[in-house]
Amino acid sequence: MGKHIVTTALCYANGNLHLGHLLEMIQADIWVRAARRNGLDVVFLSGDDAHGTPIMLQAEKMQVSPEELIKNVHVQRLEDIRAFHISYDCYHTTHSSENEKIVAQLYEQLCQSGVFIEKEIEQAYDVQRQMFLPDRYIKGQCPRCGAQDQYGDNCEKCSATYEPDELVNPYSILTGKAPEKRKTKHQFFNLAACEEKILSWLHDSQLMPSVVNKLKEWMGGLKPWDITRDAPYFGFPIPGRENQYFYVWMDAPIGYIGALEALFPGEAMSTW
Repeated sequence: MGKHIVTTALCYANGNLHLGHLLEMIQADIWVRAARRNGLDVVFLSGDDAHGTPIMLQAEKMQVSPEELIKNVHVQRLEDIRAFHISYDCYHTTHSSENEKIVAQLYEQLCQSGVFIEKEIEQAYDVQRQMFLPDRYIKGQCPRCGAQDQYGDNCEKCSATYEPDELVNPYSILTGKAPEKRKTKHQFFNLAACEEKILSWLHDSQLMPSVVNKLKEWMGGLKPWDITRDAPYFGFPIPGRENQYFYVWMDAPIGYIGALEALFPGEAMSTW
């Protein structure tokens, strides 16, 4: 496309913009304006990260649908962006037809490459609400420091990360009842199969040595990554899998390409 693409981090679509968001946007906008004045053809874009459990929780609390919540948030954010004169070419959303189409296309290609594996797992199940419970629908006592009322994926007091079944005395935040364990089949991205290719790319990259070293710290012993969430979940349905959705971190990074596709219809998908 012969353009310089500049992005800022996607903003989670469950509330107002924070000062940190605005600071990042304004700093990037200063650079973009300077680059444009120096003759560079710059595309400046970002958007709302619009899927996942916290948005479902916030919408339920406000007694609106997730779609209505993220639509209202997006309208307000566009007003704030205009008020601060931030010169985005496109401020989009991951909950878009462009993003869904690209994610489905990428998923099909990954399926053909054999990087997905299917595993039967046990998950917490709320019998009263008749639903599997995502990590943040479960609370309990932190297995590391003992703090009460911590979510099923990490402790906000000691910053420990863990699996939901490690919580002590877990309960559903929807009903307050102890969840059952039920089996379900999920798809996992076999990250270990990509480790050699990623390390090779890092070796040949032009990243700063400090960045490369930090990334290499995370590369040892990669585990399969669960990309599946059972209904109900606010996200894109997984093609060919009944009542299952892509985990938000499967579609959120693709949102930048979705924003490009919205700005340049037919070009982003043909070049990515």
